[in-house]
Amino acid sequence: MRHVLWLGIALALFAVTLVVTGWSDFRDFAHQREWNVVRADAAEGELEGLRVRVTEAQAVVIESRPERGLLFVRLDLEASSETASAWVDCRASIRGENGEIWLPLYDMAVSGVVQLLASDNKDNRPCNLSGLVESGRTTVDQLYRLPRAALDRVTLHISGPGTRPSALAFEISPNVRTIKPEQ
Repeated sequence: MRHVLWLGIALALFAVTLVVTGWSDFRDFAHQREWNVVRADAAEGELEGLRVRVTEAQAVVIESRPERGLLFVRLDLEASSETASAWVDCRASIRGENGEIWLPLYDMAVSGVVQLLASDNKDNRPCNLSGLVESGRTTVDQLYRLPRAALDRVTLHISGPGTRPSALAFEISPNVRTIKPEQ
């Protein structure tokens, strides 16, 4: 009987230790997730003072690698400097129909690809709110690599550390082009 009592006490202390040490980790995990998604009606929406407009969505598939594609998304952001400071930063991710998540590509080579896909051949750099603090408006470009099957219908999620667990979501159906590589 004594062994069962000690075993019960040990299990209770173990459970208390897990709760006490894991609570902060659980809060961090819950804060990084986007639980409350606000769907935008069209190509423009607003979340906690930041107005976001999707101005361009282009996808390209290379004929020699048809299983993968690149998705280019251009966003116009508008907010006051106080709102931009409250957002802290921005994260633009792509979600698939089955719950897959793709984050943007960040690399020096991405700049050249963005210039090729953009209608004005200009690279405005990835999502960054520092331009909002200075002028109140900025344009950002995001580039994603995802499976060709997912390109037809994806959702763009915009959030920031100051807004999570809330996020703004846009349904995107990009124009998909197939190109042949130069020989």
